[in-house]
Amino acid sequence: MVSKIVPFENKDFSIPSSDGGSEIFVRHFFRGQPSVHFFIVHGALEHSGRHMELIHFLLKNYNHVAVTTFDSIGHGRSGGVRAHVENFSHYLDDFFKVGEFVHSRNTDHTKTFILAHSLGGLVTLTKLLDPSHGYPFPVKGVVFSSPCIRPNTILAPFSLKLLDKLNTILPKFHIPMIYSGKDLTRDAERANDFDTDSLIPKFMSVRMAKEIIDASNNLIGQSYYLKLPCLFLISGTDKIVDPHSTLLFAHGIDKELVKIIEYPDHFHELWNEVDRLEIFQTMKSWIDKQLKESR
Repeated sequence: MVSKIVPFENKDFSIPSSDGGSEIFVRHFFRGQPSVHFFIVHGALEHSGRHMELIHFLLKNYNHVAVTTFDSIGHGRSGGVRAHVENFSHYLDDFFKVGEFVHSRNTDHTKTFILAHSLGGLVTLTKLLDPSHGYPFPVKGVVFSSPCIRPNTILAPFSLKLLDKLNTILPKFHIPMIYSGKDLTRDAERANDFDTDSLIPKFMSVRMAKEIIDASNNLIGQSYYLKLPCLFLISGTDKIVDPHSTLLFAHGIDKELVKIIEYPDHFHELWNEVDRLEIFQTMKSWIDKQLKESR
């Protein structure tokens, strides 16, 4: 543990997206040659900048550390049509590209942890469980915060049948966001930050909604095949994803590999909740346990 705040360096990068025309915005923070590297994957509609407190917590509490995060296409400071994706595979391929960047900064002794929130959890799980290619880089463990195993509010007034029809004729049609910051966190300041953030769109395209729903359906029954140590942080009062589905998914993983922590009164964004520092510390305790066992 770092006894005082030691200066770190940070650099921003652009990586060509797999969509063929966009650039992925990547943030990289580091102090020395990393012995531990954290790869953070954000949720739908938000962007990497919403998790700066977590990033600074990691930088403060680990020495010889790196933290890499990025904005998915259509999000934040990355390119692409806002809140739209033509195919879920673009998210997966871009996740792989940033993972390749992470791996390129490591040594053979670096321990990499993926920290994935909401849609980031769906992307991470889908890639890790990909039977064709998977994720070829070493991962010591994964922390999932409210992963999108089954979305709750994505459709608003739309039925699945209507969504299928619109996806055929108007894939870029905007589905209005039906939740606000107060539905994501009990922290009024962080809720207001979400509502006033100019980088966060207040809609999602029909195609993006359809791709997320299809990807979540494809995950059902796949948790048995996840063979990495993982920590599931599940918010019980979650209006965005279904916590019961997440719990069932997590219970399908080998009990020797998975730890599940439920927060019955918490909202969707655990990393922006009122007691987030306690949650960060809980994550650190689990990560430290994995690091200790690898020695």
